[in-house]
Amino acid sequence: MDLEARKYNFIQELFSIDKENIMTTLEHVLKKEKEEHQEISIAQKKELDGRLESYKNNPDDVLDWEDIKQDW
Repeated sequence: MDLEARKYNFIQELFSIDKENIMTTLEHVLKKEKEEHQEISIAQKKELDGRLESYKNNPDDVLDWEDIKQDW
């Protein structure tokens, strides 16, 4: 059976699930799989999110590239 057929069959099975714990388990497995195959780690994503939030809160608190180049 090809991947597309397997996906279709899996989706059909999802519609028949009537237990909350089964859905929770499936969601957990999918989330874990997605996180493991991210191009950046979760720690890196947290760092980037923190830096972005800091910039949004203080957009004028930046360094000028020309000043940085002179110091090197």
